[in-house]
Amino acid sequence: MATSTTDSDSWRGRDGRGIRQSIPLGVASAPLPAKRWAVVLLAIMMAAAVVLASTRPAWACGGFFCTTTPVDQNAERIIFTQNGDGTVSAYVQIEYTGSAPDFSWILPLPDAIDAEAVQVPEDAMAAFTELEVATDPVIMAPRRPSCVPPPPEFMRAAPAAAVEVFASGEVGPYGFDVVGSEDPDALVTWLRDNSYRVTAEMEPLIDLYVDEEFVFLAMKLRPDKGAQDVEPVKVTYPSERPMIPLRLTAVAANPDMAVMVWIYGQHQAVPVNYAKMTIANDELTFSDWGSHDYRQLMGQKADEKDGKAFITEYAAPTSELRVTHPLLRQLSDRFSYVTRLNTVISPEEMTVDPIFDYDPNLNDVSNIRDLRGMTGLYQCERDARASSPIGRIQSFSESVFQASDEDAGAQASDDSLPIGTLVVGVVAGVVGVLVLGGAVYLGVRIGRRGRE
Repeated sequence: MATSTTDSDSWRGRDGRGIRQSIPLGVASAPLPAKRWAVVLLAIMMAAAVVLASTRPAWACGGFFCTTTPVDQNAERIIFTQNGDGTVSAYVQIEYTGSAPDFSWILPLPDAIDAEAVQVPEDAMAAFTELEVATDPVIMAPRRPSCVPPPPEFMRAAPAAAVEVFASGEVGPYGFDVVGSEDPDALVTWLRDNSYRVTAEMEPLIDLYVDEEFVFLAMKLRPDKGAQDVEPVKVTYPSERPMIPLRLTAVAANPDMAVMVWIYGQHQAVPVNYAKMTIANDELTFSDWGSHDYRQLMGQKADEKDGKAFITEYAAPTSELRVTHPLLRQLSDRFSYVTRLNTVISPEEMTVDPIFDYDPNLNDVSNIRDLRGMTGLYQCERDARASSPIGRIQSFSESVFQASDEDAGAQASDDSLPIGTLVVGVVAGVVGVLVLGGAVYLGVRIGRRGRE
């Protein structure tokens, strides 16, 4: 074991950051005629060729960076637990395609850990899948309006003294080292000499975390293991709050990557250095086929905050979470509350590591949105409303005064109303007066005719 001249008490992290996901959509169809199968298969093969040719390569590991055959990393999933003893445990799902010699995974930690702090929970991949399904947003669509056409028939069915090795060992299919250094160049050299691949893109990020006095957990598949043996990893480390090192994730991330995190503790978890975004039910729009734009709205709202925002999709006592996996049942027994947060973020936006804390005063958040009693959410209904006289006036007012709102908002105090809002209210009032005047006029005319 190599040792540094700096004692381990100096390894303290000072910053933090974190998740996003793609939801596959399927459409049932009736069997195609035999003569069409050749055309369909040819189209699928051509589409696959285009995708493979145009896909942006990424070092995908579900973690923060690794060496692998280039594949897309579309989502990241982590379960945090606040253990109540000054430590946090992170269960990280690692997604990898490739051979064992090509794999390594490097995770910055706020402090050094020993070998017992790295574990591979049994069958944890199934636990991630069950927890995601149990907390996924469920949006119950409104009744189809008359403007929605009927669906078509087919739709109906380094130098030695510069690097300190705090721990080494093997766990599950992995070999690992926990290392730290005050010299980022020495650390990079050590990692490369010990078969951890570090690219030029990664070096500035390692420099950054070394400056912030982080240590690193480096993992690689054992030589006799392959991609089929990759399993989620549990890491327990000293910390008072969960944090996701997204800055390193940027090396392996695709545009608009989903970052999804579950946090088990005693109260609802909230982002500290990221905004908290919400999606109101009346903001959702449904297509003629009943699909909705929830994920697109989440991406748009995250983009408004440069990716630095999370939405709370589920928050409730663990006694209300119906799960069967032994790991999830164990977590529900140990902790009284679970929160699911989600976001969508691109690599260039991953400049701050998200930190999470707890707020005991927040209301629970259900993952079920029952919109069956609402109207006006289908696209054809929105189009009809927009083409009506009132809708045109409203759209015109909003477009004209949007810039005024932004300028006034920068100058006005928090308790003042934006100019555009006031003008829209005035316009609506005028329209209301005109409608009321027209009704009175018609009433008078009808009354006169009745007397005649």
